[in-house]
Amino acid sequence: MPTELDSVAISADERRLRRGRLGWIGIAAIGSVVAVSWLRFLNAPFGDNSFGRVGGRYALHVRNLYEDGLFGSSWSANWKPYYQTPYAHHPPLLNVLDAVIGVLPGEAPYQVMLAPHLLALIAIPAAAALLRGLGIGWLPALLSVGAMTATGYYLVHSPIMFDIGPILLSAAVVVRLRSAPAPSPRLLALGCTAAVVVTLGSWPGIVVGALLATWLYVSRHGDRTAVAVAIATAAGMAGSLLFMFGVHGWDALADQLETRTGDVEFGLGEFLGRQWDYVDDLLPVWYLAIFPAALIAGVVDRRTRLLTSVSAVLAAGWVGVLRNGSFIHDYWAYLVLIPGLIGMAALGDRVAGLLRKHQAQAGPALAVVAAMFIALSLFTKAFGAFARDQRDRPADAGRLASAYHPPDGQRFAWQLGVDGARWLAYYWDRPIPPLEGAALTSTAEPGELVFVDLDNRPAWLPYEAVARAVAVRGLYAIFDVATLREVASGEVATTTTG
Repeated sequence: MPTELDSVAISADERRLRRGRLGWIGIAAIGSVVAVSWLRFLNAPFGDNSFGRVGGRYALHVRNLYEDGLFGSSWSANWKPYYQTPYAHHPPLLNVLDAVIGVLPGEAPYQVMLAPHLLALIAIPAAAALLRGLGIGWLPALLSVGAMTATGYYLVHSPIMFDIGPILLSAAVVVRLRSAPAPSPRLLALGCTAAVVVTLGSWPGIVVGALLATWLYVSRHGDRTAVAVAIATAAGMAGSLLFMFGVHGWDALADQLETRTGDVEFGLGEFLGRQWDYVDDLLPVWYLAIFPAALIAGVVDRRTRLLTSVSAVLAAGWVGVLRNGSFIHDYWAYLVLIPGLIGMAALGDRVAGLLRKHQAQAGPALAVVAAMFIALSLFTKAFGAFARDQRDRPADAGRLASAYHPPDGQRFAWQLGVDGARWLAYYWDRPIPPLEGAALTSTAEPGELVFVDLDNRPAWLPYEAVARAVAVRGLYAIFDVATLREVASGEVATTTTG
């Protein structure tokens, strides 16, 4: 017959299970908002933004793979006609996934968009599992995950830096493997799979995978579980290195590293100013205000100290060492989300503990207000002007380029003012010319088409000339060469006679 003590224990277990169910429902709700906000981008054209440039490259990889075969496409690293030298400077996870999805019907952007968005979406449940595995309460965990997703780094750029999903997943599984005396075969299989995926995903993934495998090995004193994860990690690293070195060899990768670490002249002040501009644009003001305290809380809390410290050092090293990459690309500092996630959860858990200790009545009300604020911020970022400016409007470039194809015989995808137009090379199936406007006067034929970024057009092309364009969409236009020559010569004549 159950005793009163048994009833109390059962009641506590029921409350714990109920909180767990509600917590995962909350995580599912956050993930649903993000997923729905991304749906409109899954088949959007590759455009004149960071994702369009990266997605255009992968689209070229997939097309060349299916046209030229595995070896003819340099293991799916060929991105001709944009560039004749293969591009395999990153581990091959996305190349593999895009190749698999590429067997689906048609030749459409979703075949390249789907995999990185799904990998990025994994970050939401993985972040919750990581925080819960560290002993963080459900409410602080939900608030911290919500805060992460409400940033521009996550909402806009995580499908580019998609490895944040595998990184958080691998960390979450290792945390649970460390504390499990006898891990289930399912948990061990998940740990090995995550280890392979994270080390096939990116350079930061290789570093994180190696660190996590070492941590697990030391924690479990090299038992079978630790050895299995270490072998899986080594296998993923070997696959990545085989792909990159097999395509490029050491010299090309060394050149790429040199380019990333400092190929552009800028001072420390200019570098720091640029980084501040990026974080100011991509992190909400409230996130920036809370971050220092969160970082301190994450380091002080013994449960989160190691992961907060290591992830903060990794993020700082990624930005500071590869300074040219972080100077050029606004999404480069995305790894800051990981110490932010853990630190904010630790801070929230500490605040919740203090409120319980002092029997403060304001705790639930504060939590509700914070949750509503983060939800509003997430919804605004996901569906507001920020997402439209970052991803919707730049897609006008791809819509225009895909609607108008150059005439037969045009050798180049002529362009004016467009930076890194891999998407243009994809849609027009021609190389980008080695010269911009200067080559038009001597090389191009009058009937050939030129793609123009009206926001970055040359001085000799006044905006009034848009009326003579073949087609216009948003801030982009297509002109024929004859019209551009007439406009240019008219500007020169005016300057000479004036």
